[in-house]
Amino acid sequence: MSFYKTVNLIYTSQSNNKIGSVMYKIVFAILIVNCLQFTSQVYAAKTAETIPPATLNQVMSEIGKVMVDLYPLIVARRNINDMEKFEMEQSVAQLIVLFKLAKPFIIQKSEPYQFSYDYILDYLQETKQAFEKENYRYARSNLYTLGTICSSCHTQDARLRTLFSGTNRSHFQDDYSYAEFNFSTRHYDEAIKYYNKHLNADDMKTELDIVRPLQRIITVYTQVLNKPGEGAKQLRKYLDLKSHSRTTKEHLAQWILGLDDLQSSGASKVKNIDFQTLENYVKEYFGDLNDLLPGVMSTPRQEVSRVWLRGVLYKYLNGHPENDEIPKIIYWLALCDRSIDYNYYFSLSDLYLKQCVVKHPHHPYAKRCFNEYREYVTFSYTGSAGTFIPPDVQQQLDELQNLLK
Repeated sequence: MSFYKTVNLIYTSQSNNKIGSVMYKIVFAILIVNCLQFTSQVYAAKTAETIPPATLNQVMSEIGKVMVDLYPLIVARRNINDMEKFEMEQSVAQLIVLFKLAKPFIIQKSEPYQFSYDYILDYLQETKQAFEKENYRYARSNLYTLGTICSSCHTQDARLRTLFSGTNRSHFQDDYSYAEFNFSTRHYDEAIKYYNKHLNADDMKTELDIVRPLQRIITVYTQVLNKPGEGAKQLRKYLDLKSHSRTTKEHLAQWILGLDDLQSSGASKVKNIDFQTLENYVKEYFGDLNDLLPGVMSTPRQEVSRVWLRGVLYKYLNGHPENDEIPKIIYWLALCDRSIDYNYYFSLSDLYLKQCVVKHPHHPYAKRCFNEYREYVTFSYTGSAGTFIPPDVQQQLDELQNLLK
């Protein structure tokens, strides 16, 4: 709701008595103050555009400050009021300006970082349009997903949060929401602490309430920290949860075996490897790549090793590999995400596969990337009623295929 609509609503609904008049003046004053604050922030953002920051850390630190205030509203399990909607719309406008400021630094990074950056910026623009159309439910849903997109990007390296101080637990409705905030902002120790509180609480939980935190913990100890032995030790604490179903308990036991497999294989000692060694790991965990399409699935025990492999692939990719190696790595990353059924994080593999074709159409792996992307699209638009690919998506597929020709 716009500022003027809000004022008009209060004006037309307020009573003619003295108390109503006083309340109207108070609320009007509050709205004026917020409007002035918003105007000053917009001015500051415009000024920032003309005075670029010195480092990417400075930009990300400012993004972090916005997210600290925004995230509790995103994950709150209640309806939000008009003032909160205004605050969220204001925060999205700030994030767009800040992400634009980050562009000169992002273009110096690896291709996946650049792809992810473009995706997030477009995503924020779409969210801003939803606010402008007063489609608040959709806008808020988009913002919730933004947190998982940030998590997908942040888990591409082993960095921990150092740029800003997170908000405290009191700002969040429950332990799980606070754990998710810390996971998305790289404060992994705090995230695991509150996932632990969530899992050990006496309230009844769905299978997803159990599985998702366990997957986050696996991601931290395999992909980010490369400490599978510590991960197995952590997961054993949850074998006797009261809320376990037979399925979640079986999955947990298999995940622990997978972590033990990694630890015994020496995975935690893997640091810097060459491309041939990387390719050998891919063959070890996936077998003959020529036989993979159209189906690649994992048991829970296999999932763990493929989450670990995802971390190794990202580490190599972020080290600026040879141009000829990039399409292969992108294809392998997509296989990792697909083989774990896109369950551990927001999957950016479809984005990577498209860019693989666009950026490297003459590479031998470009056709594999296209075939894998086509499988991804088919999977996304297949349901009980069959497969129905929207015309605009089909047009995009045709355009990608033409690039290969």
